[in-house]
Amino acid sequence: MQSQKESLRLSPSAIACYYECQRRFFYRYIKKIPERPTPQLIRGRITHKVLENFFNFVSLVDIKHDDWEKLWKDFKNGLISLLNTEWNLIGKEYADCFEGEKEKKEYYEETKRFLDFYAAKLAFSLSDKVKDLNRNSTWFEEEVRKFFFPRDRELKLVLEEENFSGIIDKTMSLFDDSIAIVDYKTSKSALPHYIPDSHLKQGKSYAYLWKKHFDIMPKHISFYYLRTGESVFYPISERDIQEIENDIVEIRNKKQILEEFPKNPTRLCTYCDFFGNCFANKTKSDFIKEIKN
Repeated sequence: MQSQKESLRLSPSAIACYYECQRRFFYRYIKKIPERPTPQLIRGRITHKVLENFFNFVSLVDIKHDDWEKLWKDFKNGLISLLNTEWNLIGKEYADCFEGEKEKKEYYEETKRFLDFYAAKLAFSLSDKVKDLNRNSTWFEEEVRKFFFPRDRELKLVLEEENFSGIIDKTMSLFDDSIAIVDYKTSKSALPHYIPDSHLKQGKSYAYLWKKHFDIMPKHISFYYLRTGESVFYPISERDIQEIENDIVEIRNKKQILEEFPKNPTRLCTYCDFFGNCFANKTKSDFIKEIKN
């Protein structure tokens, strides 16, 4: 029988949450207090679904030419069609948490823009690759497929003995037979060419999951920021795997009581559903003044 500590299911998202704020981790993963869905969360779920389904939409036959503008148009049309399908499920399969139609439309238009940019980047890089390949080669289709199509999409991995699981957005086969993990992000990155620490912690956790499940080290993790179209790569090492293992041990060794999980007061607390739990006698404006001082 599992102990109370071992029965706590951990995940890359949980590890990232613990790194950002242990108190929030306590409320979310131990007390399991429900959080309100947000427009950002719903848009993120929809976008991940669109990108997962996109590669079912694309045929290898359609991408053998190197006309990047035609590919862009085809990719864009496919992505927007998939977006419309998912967006119409808001209020049914997705919570309708938008303040009104105006906000909902703004999110939709913004999502269309960064999917359009994604389509353009994908089309240009693919057409550039096709130009370099020999179309008469018996390996042509295999090389195009390996370059363009993911090896895995929305792959769920479970480590039963460790009670640790996660869903990897995408993996790509590299030409030295290693793999790269890709993590889509719809949130903003503070700086160009920069991986926020919480994203990096989550990425290392995916690498840990992969290494423990397959006994193979992923070569790197790529964070794809859809708002800017920027991919930022991080090479994975044994040190990263050990770091996550230490994090898991630290969490498991704590008593599951409030005092074991300290607060991390920042301006972001005012956006957290657990603000009232942490600062019951303070208004958000008073809290902000204290943080500034």
